[in-house]
Amino acid sequence: MMDTTSNIENQVSDAEFWFSLQAEMLNSKHNLKVENMASLVEQSFMFSLFFRNFSDSDLLGYQQVLQLKNYGYAVLIDISEAQASKTSKSKTDNLALYKLLKNNLKDINNAIGPLIGNRICILFTQDFMEDKDSRIISKSLIKLFNDNNLTATIGIGSITSLQAIYSSFLEAIRALSFCNSNEHMHVNDARCLRKDLNYDYEDTEKHLLDAIRQRKVEAFDYFGILMNWIAPFNDLAKRNYIVEILILAAHAMRIEYPESMKKFNPLGKAKELMECQGSELHEWAFRQFTYITGIVRPRNSIDLSNKIVRLTKEYLEAHYTEDISLEDVAAQVNVSPQYFSKLIKKNTGFNFIDWLSMMRVRRAKELFNTTNLSIKEVCFMIGYKDPNYFSRIFKKRVGITPSEYIKTGSFRKKKNK
Repeated sequence: MMDTTSNIENQVSDAEFWFSLQAEMLNSKHNLKVENMASLVEQSFMFSLFFRNFSDSDLLGYQQVLQLKNYGYAVLIDISEAQASKTSKSKTDNLALYKLLKNNLKDINNAIGPLIGNRICILFTQDFMEDKDSRIISKSLIKLFNDNNLTATIGIGSITSLQAIYSSFLEAIRALSFCNSNEHMHVNDARCLRKDLNYDYEDTEKHLLDAIRQRKVEAFDYFGILMNWIAPFNDLAKRNYIVEILILAAHAMRIEYPESMKKFNPLGKAKELMECQGSELHEWAFRQFTYITGIVRPRNSIDLSNKIVRLTKEYLEAHYTEDISLEDVAAQVNVSPQYFSKLIKKNTGFNFIDWLSMMRVRRAKELFNTTNLSIKEVCFMIGYKDPNYFSRIFKKRVGITPSEYIKTGSFRKKKNK
């Protein structure tokens, strides 16, 4: 069995190896069998195609030598041992991997790149632009690796002309970020996934930073939205996004509240972050966010030891579907509206209308997730009379509109089936 490594630090040394190999080949100092020389020429071509400048004339020459078609797509494969191995990867391992793939892809026009770190790229070419087989091929490749005690995660780029093939390589990288082990993702599926998430990441990020600067509890809601946005990604991509978000949050705090700023050192937290997987990553992120900003979950900020707050919570939970006002609830708890408003703000961190809208929106989300009710029906059921107003409130609290939320939920249900 060949040895591979998932240590990304090897990429630099691997790149240096391929540069030196090309020089050796040009000087004819490499005494190799013809079949091995052919593999090195092919891998050298692939390395140059994606990691160095390549002229059209060079591409045409290689295309003729390797008998490549005019159109193609890139498949990027992330490989790891099914059982961890600390054995270093050698040139022989790379050649063995090449032969394994070549033997199993002999009926498909392709060019196989070198193993860089724990990744290998394959270029599949054809005479037409239509994509019929990329997902089928990727599925068979995963089985091939599994049969050889390896796991494979595959990103697939779209078909383009060979002159523009680098764009397909970049697409394969993006698609790969959505995959877990032994899964494949086409860039078109990744685009649909992004679309079905249905809100602007950058816009929500802006709302988050604004809320942090104003010390609003809504910051926690926006942070939660961003965490939901990255949920489909693999753990590596999640870690990158989490660090980016936390650094931005720390910067916002440092600018606005330098006296209360708590340092966030991503390098110091690297080991701790790398040990987290799956849902643990989200839990770790929320802990760090709370530490950096001092903003906690809104529901945890409610002081239910206060009798009026406790009675208000009970009343709202029983009557939130009705047309109620601050004055109505103040009368129920026997205090003046002015005193009631200040008391609620002091003990919950938000005003009465915010509290009521939070309850209604939370119930709306439950109904969208568990029923096929229309937006208008849900609007009336939770106490709003105007669907347009309800949509504005929903987007303010969730970050996306009700229709967008429904589509997101529909996608997740389909994915989990």
